[in-house]
Amino acid sequence: MATETKATPKATTFTIGGPYLSAGRVNIELASTDLMWLSLKINAEGGENATHTHTNEDHSFIVLEGQVTFFDENETPTIVEQYGGIMIPQGAFYRYFNTGDRNLFLLRVGARRTDEPSGDSRLAPGGGPLDSQSAENHHVAGVEIPGKTFGVPGEGSRRF
Repeated sequence: MATETKATPKATTFTIGGPYLSAGRVNIELASTDLMWLSLKINAEGGENATHTHTNEDHSFIVLEGQVTFFDENETPTIVEQYGGIMIPQGAFYRYFNTGDRNLFLLRVGARRTDEPSGDSRLAPGGGPLDSQSAENHHVAGVEIPGKTFGVPGEGSRRF
């Protein structure tokens, strides 16, 4: 009887960086595991403009540059400045908007609960799915400003 050996997990490094934008927004995946993931969200203006919740994750946003205002399902605003953050637990409704005078750079950290299935868990207040790239979510594709970058773009991630 053959014994199956499982590979030992390896640490991964990543860099944070991306383009400044003249319009729209982009999302850059930085690193992930089965239970946790990090991405860089860049907004020239706007944000995730439709109120929604995630049913199987807790997540947090940390402002690396700019200013953002988060709104709950009652439209109560919470302003978060550079180097500040907000923790959003599973099931909490929110939307956010770039309210600063420059590009908004957010580090997004998400963590899935171990007892929850993976898959699309982004829901609108009525319970239906809400795709982040949809017109319903007021998505505007990012337009890069040539040669103007934040952080260390293009380095990617590596294992050691």
